[in-house]
Order: sequence, then C-alpha cells, then structure tokens
Amino acid sequence: REAEMLVYLLRHAIAQDRAASDSARDLTVDGLAQARALTEKFKQFFPIVDRVLCSPYNRAQQTASAVMTLFPDLALTTDESIKPGGDVYGVLDAIEGSDVQHLLIVSHNPFLSNLLSVMVDGTMESHRYVANATLHCLSMDVVAPGCAEIVYMLEP
Repeated sequence: REAEMLVYLLRHAIAQDRAASDSARDLTVDGLAQARALTEKFKQFFPIVDRVLCSPYNRAQQTASAVMTLFPDLALTTDESIKPGGDVYGVLDAIEGSDVQHLLIVSHNPFLSNLLSVMVDGTMESHRYVANATLHCLSMDVVAPGCAEIVYMLEP
C-alpha cells in the first residue's frame, strides 16, 4: 500500500476589487487579517508541509506569506500553472509525478474549485466551491481524479 499523501488547497484571502492588472490585486486589510486568522487555526493541526506551490499573483503570494510563518525552513515555489485559469489535469499529473508527501497549493478560483471537484469527485461537474481564505486538507492514497477524501476544512 502506498503512503498517504496530503494536499492542502488554500484560496487567497479577500483582495482589492481593482488594480493595474488582475495579478497586481493586493489583499485588503480584512484579507490580511483573514490570512493571519486562518494561519492560527491551521497551526493547531500541527501540519507538515514539504512543498508550497503558490500562484505568482500578489494576493496569493501575500496569503502564502502568512502561512509560511508556520514553515520557516521552507522556500515558497511560485508556479505559473496554478493561476486562476490553470490546467487542473496538468497540475494533478505534476502532483502525481512529484516526490512530495505533504503539499500546500495557494491559488485562486476557478482553478481551486475545479481542482477540488476533480480530486474528490473525479469531475468538475460537481462544482465544489472554495471560498476566500479557506483551506481544504485532502488525503489521497492514489493521486488520480476522484481519489481524494476531505480530511478537514478551515475557514478564518
């Protein structure tokens, strides 16, 4: 039996409505507070994380920085493939091909909601929704569509 893999999906906290570009939108004051509150809750689960993948967009990077305080020895990996319109199946293949046991992905919708739906239900048609500053912990024995179970979900 293969070892269980844990994948944490975290959507960025509340961001500004407008900026010079979508990628330049920063977290609001409330968003920064949300990210810190979520980090405090996550800490109570004594999470182990081997790698953190983060979208290059400002709001995801800022949300990730709050959570990274729990993992001072880890470097953040910026990943272009997990932007809002990222390829869910491509990312799932990359996760399967990685040697990581505990992965945190900090990203956006629709990407995260689609990824959650595919991981748990095997299809995007189930339309699972990931709200701002919400973290889903998924357990997988096999990295494939429909093979994840939600262990817990945290909100700020």
